Amino acid sequence: MSSRNSESSNSRYESAVESFDDAIDDNIDINHTIDNDDKNIDTDSQTQPYIPSSPTPADEHNDLQRTITVKSHTSFTNAEDFEKKTLGNPNDEYNDELELELERTATSISKMSKVLTHNTDLEKQSQLLDSEDPEIIGYDPRQVDWDSPDDPDNPFNWSPLRKWYCTMSTAFLCLVITLGSSIYVDAIPEMMVKWHISQTLGLAGLTFYLLGLAFGPTIAAPLSELFGRKIVYCSSLPVSMLFIMGVGLSNKIRNVLVLRFFAGLTSSGALAIAGGTITDVWKPQEIGIAMTLFCLAPLAGPVIGPIIGGFIGQNLTSDNPNHVGSLKWAMWVNLFFAAAVFGPLFLMPETYKPIIMRRRLIKRGKKIRQTLSLSEFITSILIVTLAKPMEMLVVEPIVLVFSIYTAFVFAVLFGFFEAFPIIFVGIYEMRTGVSGLPFLGVGLGLLLGASLYVCMDKFIFFKKWDDGYIGMKDKDGNKIPPTPESRLLPCKVGSLTFGPSLFWLAWTARTSVHWMAPTASGVLFGFSLVLIFFSILTYFSMAYPPISVASALAANNVTRYVVSSVFPLFTVQMMHKLHIYWGVTVFAFIALVMVPVPWIFSIYGERLRKNSKYGWTAILKAKQEAEKAAMEKEIVKEVPDTSSAE
Repeated sequence: MSSRNSESSNSRYESAVESFDDAIDDNIDINHTIDNDDKNIDTDSQTQPYIPSSPTPADEHNDLQRTITVKSHTSFTNAEDFEKKTLGNPNDEYNDELELELERTATSISKMSKVLTHNTDLEKQSQLLDSEDPEIIGYDPRQVDWDSPDDPDNPFNWSPLRKWYCTMSTAFLCLVITLGSSIYVDAIPEMMVKWHISQTLGLAGLTFYLLGLAFGPTIAAPLSELFGRKIVYCSSLPVSMLFIMGVGLSNKIRNVLVLRFFAGLTSSGALAIAGGTITDVWKPQEIGIAMTLFCLAPLAGPVIGPIIGGFIGQNLTSDNPNHVGSLKWAMWVNLFFAAAVFGPLFLMPETYKPIIMRRRLIKRGKKIRQTLSLSEFITSILIVTLAKPMEMLVVEPIVLVFSIYTAFVFAVLFGFFEAFPIIFVGIYEMRTGVSGLPFLGVGLGLLLGASLYVCMDKFIFFKKWDDGYIGMKDKDGNKIPPTPESRLLPCKVGSLTFGPSLFWLAWTARTSVHWMAPTASGVLFGFSLVLIFFSILTYFSMAYPPISVASALAANNVTRYVVSSVFPLFTVQMMHKLHIYWGVTVFAFIALVMVPVPWIFSIYGERLRKNSKYGWTAILKAKQEAEKAAMEKEIVKEVPDTSSAE
């Protein structure tokens, strides 16, 4: 009887072993095998019906471990029975069966252990991939915050002297870059005589430089995100200086045109990222005066350039028939300015927070997560800084109209480079050097316009009331929320004075009127230019979220410099064919046509912003849709799936 039971037990055990071997080899569901084995071991304990479910990795781990334990327990229980039956009889046939059973059990357990180890490793890898612990996946410098509000490494907590050092260093750099555009112009007469070229071909050197300024920021902006602002300043300026040196040493116009383009291309990075440096070091409530003075710098460069270039062209010509002395010395002076600003830039601290945090994490021995790969950098250049600005220029009426407006204002400014010599040299018979001094009127107008803008900013937009509120209120004392349209007030003032300034210049530039009258028109022109330009930049920054405002400003920058690069090529012919009064009057009439632009956007701007695919409304709508989809997904997860149970 016992022998029969033993055979039955061994047979049942051997069947269980083979079933587990087959389960492993054939990848049969482990949970199902465990369930069958549990039934063989203890059928009385199974009082609940079995409901299949989708096991988690943890469930599979526990069930497989329980399978190995059960299998091992069964094997050794049967081995003890064998020993009891064969004790004292070493030659019994059950000894061979016992060895065979133990060998097969060990093999089965080994296979299961490998499966268990593999699943455990996969589970650990999955946990590492899904983990948000920065100690495991690394720290993202863009998301790490300061140690405290008073962290000394935070640029907001730097001393005012250090902040102004950074502000004025970058502002002076922008002045040097734009100075290089206009200081070249007064060398054209000597180039025409010695190289036997037309005036239009000589002015092409200005055109190519402005084209470089238009497209250079598309490369510099992503580089600053990857390496920081300071390294872009300190690497682009020396390269640009080499091209400027090449222009000064050139004896062919073709060399000048190519080198002028690359000089503008390599130096223009600062124009794209210098504004970011200002916002890095100044808090929003402190940035008003700093940003205004900074924005004056790139506008002052084209004004100062003709003044310096005029005296160079008058006094520093060369006797060598192949070399243009005025061009060489104009480039040398440009290099002197660049060298003067390079020292402060080299000593200036880095202001970009992600780069500061990256260096801090490295110093503290923390692992850093890769934030931007080479492929992402190339994608950023092709899509974010090229494709998106061009798309916004076409599909966004706000970007298109205001970019054309600012482009026309700047085009008139660069057109003055040729109009002023015609007026003050041709009509008033001034010497070349003195003929550049009327640009001081434009510079004075820039200062007056910037002063008015600061006053509007302080006493209208951010007025401090007796109750402590800072902002705008209506006549009844109700708070007025800040809107982009409210920031068009300076643009309205500038548009009203822009056209009259051109009429003033056109009809006072004659021998019967003193030369101070057309010079004074430049004051009103500079006044209008600053108010229009500052107001439109502010409107862009408020109308679009940060992810799109950079593209809007890039579109404005490209349009502004591309259009400005073309105007000097036909300004001279226009002034000669139509004379000064009608040539400038054409520009004045165009300015009158553009007067209603800020009023139109004050009325329809909100509607346009709501329908914009890049505006705040589109961002909020996309966020709401994403939250709704996530909520619906959570609801689906919470509802139990009863189909499998049925």
